[in-house]
Amino acid sequence: MTNKPLIIIGFILCSLVTFAQKEQKEFYITKGKGYEFHFFNDTYLLQIDFRGQFRASYPYDSFPVDGEDFNDYETELGISRARIKIGGYVLKPYYNFYFEQDIRGGNLLDFRAQLEKLPYLKLRVGQWKARYSRERIISSGKQEGLERSLINSVFTIDRQQGISLYGDIGKEGSQDIQYWASVFMGTGRGGNPDQDNHLMYMLRLQYNPIGKADAFTGSDLKRHQKFTSSIAIAGVTNTSPYTSFSTRGGGQLYGFEPGISGQYKVDQAMFETAFKYKGIAWQQEFHYKKINDQVNLTITEMIGNYFQLGYFLNESFSKLPPQFEVFSRFAFYDANIHSIDNMNYEYTIGCNWFFKGHKNKLTFDYSYLDYHQFHPNVYAGNRFRLQWDVSIF
Repeated sequence: MTNKPLIIIGFILCSLVTFAQKEQKEFYITKGKGYEFHFFNDTYLLQIDFRGQFRASYPYDSFPVDGEDFNDYETELGISRARIKIGGYVLKPYYNFYFEQDIRGGNLLDFRAQLEKLPYLKLRVGQWKARYSRERIISSGKQEGLERSLINSVFTIDRQQGISLYGDIGKEGSQDIQYWASVFMGTGRGGNPDQDNHLMYMLRLQYNPIGKADAFTGSDLKRHQKFTSSIAIAGVTNTSPYTSFSTRGGGQLYGFEPGISGQYKVDQAMFETAFKYKGIAWQQEFHYKKINDQVNLTITEMIGNYFQLGYFLNESFSKLPPQFEVFSRFAFYDANIHSIDNMNYEYTIGCNWFFKGHKNKLTFDYSYLDYHQFHPNVYAGNRFRLQWDVSIF
């Protein structure tokens, strides 16, 4: 399964190059988002890049999903991610597409096409990370931290299949507003339609008080001399067999049984803030989630929040290297606000060394995790991780 997309990509690329040469049309290669292949006087563009993350962790890598995970003390070494990314456009830059394949796991992650001719009304179809929360939208290769926060797996709606309208409305300056209105199948990456034809509906509104905000990336690599910020709210409603979503697709949060079609009605809301200024990068999200189990007739409500702050110290101490950034994060969530002692906490500090921006960087982090959800015991522990993230091109 892993090799098929690579074979197809190679065949398409060889065919285009051969045809371009036969037709004696202009063909050349540049470097931008990976290697960029330009065909037929720039009426076609194909971009290819490979990215890998190599990670060491102790005593566990990801966030524990039950109490037993706190007892697994071992050093983990390996490839946390390996991706091939392909994008480009056809005829005009506003007819564009994007494809991402997980080489390590063999899963098709993204496969989408966009029509982006009008800035205030754009169209996207396919499968992609839903534009719901900033932390999940940011690519794993452009994060400030080594990995996303404790609350991400609880509240993300992750990758979905569907259709979306989005764009910028308002004027330049202090009236810039971005929106995303989406309808998804609601069964996650690679999921089949729900048997009862339920759909997921999502809306995100983002206000940029000082003009168009920076792209979805972590760290203030640009060292913004002008304060740039954004404030966003989002909501989603869905009925499906699942209470959570991840790269693996639909799944269940701790304490929930495997579902059947239409079992879980999930309503969520989110509020987020972000800004960058002179080496400082801030982001925050508050989440609310309500799960209505329509089979067992129970309702669970949960809340969560995270705060993350990063800073390039040489902005204040000029003798320090400009490639060095430090960051910290605090995150928590209450797994059931109607019962006692369901709080879980993450305290993380870390640093980055950027060899070539997010294209080549080394990240270290230390976390203290404190879980009260896994009754009757309280579990807590330390975690150390080191990661090299590199794009080949």
